[in-house]
Amino acid sequence: MSDQCTKGINWGSVSVDDKNLSLRYNSSNIIKLPLKKVVNSNTQKNDIVLQLTTEECGENDDMLCEVRFFIPPQEQKVKQEKKKQDADSDQEKVDEEEDEEPTFQQQLQNEILVKAKIGQSSADSILTINDVPLIVPRGRYTMDFFKKDIRFHGNTYQFTTDYKGISRFFLLPMPDEINLSLVIGLEHPFKQGQTAYNYLVMQFKKDYENEIKLKYQRQQLDEIGWKEIKEEYSGPLYDTVCELLSEITGIKVVTPKNFKTKNGLCCLRCSVGPHSGFLFPLEKSLIYLQKPVLHIKHEEIKEVIFQRIGQTNLNKFFDVKVIYKNSNQLFSSIEKDELDNLTQYLSTKKIAVRKLQEELPRVQLSESDQDDDDDSRSKKNKANADLNNLDSDEDDDDFQEGDVEEQSDGSDESIDSESNSRKKK
Repeated sequence: MSDQCTKGINWGSVSVDDKNLSLRYNSSNIIKLPLKKVVNSNTQKNDIVLQLTTEECGENDDMLCEVRFFIPPQEQKVKQEKKKQDADSDQEKVDEEEDEEPTFQQQLQNEILVKAKIGQSSADSILTINDVPLIVPRGRYTMDFFKKDIRFHGNTYQFTTDYKGISRFFLLPMPDEINLSLVIGLEHPFKQGQTAYNYLVMQFKKDYENEIKLKYQRQQLDEIGWKEIKEEYSGPLYDTVCELLSEITGIKVVTPKNFKTKNGLCCLRCSVGPHSGFLFPLEKSLIYLQKPVLHIKHEEIKEVIFQRIGQTNLNKFFDVKVIYKNSNQLFSSIEKDELDNLTQYLSTKKIAVRKLQEELPRVQLSESDQDDDDDSRSKKNKANADLNNLDSDEDDDDFQEGDVEEQSDGSDESIDSESNSRKKK
């Protein structure tokens, strides 16, 4: 600790040797990182982002997993100006050198990649596959197969995964019947910015075929233990990639088998939060694509609850809540026609199912509201009774037929007397 800087300074000069990367202020170390702990390095704008290994980190432990070095643009300009002063006086030659000369950030990035042995050249790879489409993380990447790992190199990011760090493979047919998704499960997630990825998802077209030739001969492949790997591959690209990864890692590729929807598909359209995706019921697990990728084993599921499955015709969809371990996950907006298929699937897997019959809520009235309601009902009944009396066909007891005749005679006499008086006048 004698050479450790304790002044709280976070800037200095960077030096990279065969074992360590150091940031120093004067003669004191601000930070010193072993290069064997660096598993990936990327450039983002004016930053160099180092990702550190977390293999030795326990489940509840805290560990440094990322370090960012900010390189001010002014610092790069100063270094370029010094090179201009040392260059020849010929301006054209200087311009040519400026065009070809990498920036200080690029130089430092290349030096880290070489010293940390994470930036192996594609020329050293055993096999290279170009323009592989990934949907998690999204982009087109070049896959370089090496003896111990695979490097994915894109326009912005690059990352490396060890063969030993791959835990599972899933090949899932998408509902458009055109694409296939290859899901690769990782033991140790990698990060891009603030996002950690536990799964890689490639998407291939069924009818896209390609011919691939390895750079190693048969004898060289046998020496590194790739005895089952062929020297040449031809056919659908998804089939080639699945066969290569399965043979190298010794892990079988899982595909959907028995479950079918009403339309003969292998997945259910549903939503997780605001994102829509597809739920694949497999033989030993459930897997959801694509934001986020979720994988739930049958042995971890405690109970499955069906929600919104009432008899009302207004509900065309229902929800599925999966309770597992100490967590739960809701898959919403599944078509109601798939209820029987999903119920049969879960029963064959001996998974506990519970159905919630939701009814329309009844409004509880207070005592004053009930009294008002009773008064209104009594008034309404009284009004109905009066109307019934007016409309009744029964004889009125106070009514006499002679009354009508007397009234009519009296009225006629009064009319005659009134007319005679008018004539006398």
